[in-house]
Amino acid sequence: MAQFREGDAVAVPALVQEGHFPGEHMVTVDARMGKVSGLAWSRDMAGSGSVRGVVVGSGGETVSVKLAGSYFTTNGLVEFATGWASGNLTAIA
Repeated sequence: MAQFREGDAVAVPALVQEGHFPGEHMVTVDARMGKVSGLAWSRDMAGSGSVRGVVVGSGGETVSVKLAGSYFTTNGLVEFATGWASGNLTAIA
């Protein structure tokens, strides 16, 4: 099982669609609280199907991640179950 530490940069799987402006993407992430959607720029992406994030907390049964970009119903702070995170979040530089 992967261990996540505060400050780790991670790629978070997302449904990615083109936005209205060049370099803008509509992203949807399946988080513990449900789907979280927002806008991210090309610099915020970590590959074609992932958005960049930074681990802000990890312990017990959750991993908290601050997503890059701007989100409609949250400030980009999302939680994932630790087991899910271990198999789906990828460490990036």
